[in-house]
Amino acid sequence: MELQCTVAVNAAKEKIWPYWADVAKRHVWEEDLESFVLDGETTTGTVGRMKLKGLPEMPFVLEEIVENVSYAERFEVPGQGNLFFRHEILERDGKTFIRHAVRLDKDLFTEEDAGFLAGVFADFPASVLKIKTEAEAEK
Repeated sequence: MELQCTVAVNAAKEKIWPYWADVAKRHVWEEDLESFVLDGETTTGTVGRMKLKGLPEMPFVLEEIVENVSYAERFEVPGQGNLFFRHEILERDGKTFIRHAVRLDKDLFTEEDAGFLAGVFADFPASVLKIKTEAEAEK
């Protein structure tokens, strides 16, 4: 199952990209972020660790990094499955959009899993709007 939100942004993709790739800017939209460490460059396949307030540190893998286009991470969540986060900059009809998506992959998907995924997704709309506001203000 995947949940996503998309919003139009009046800013160049080069102004949006750092909010995912630059840890200092990541704090703007991921307010509960305590630490985010990569064991290498921001490239596909790099592993890292992330710590959110009230949660244990979580290892992850950068699944797909395409500068100014997409930034995707995979987390293995014990008892839940693989959790994928995908952040994209889309261009359609002369407009720029930000899309944040979260997907839970597992063999048997239950109503409990849907509740878990909805909880993870809950702050996505606000996060996307924070990036929009900040990127548009940088003009």
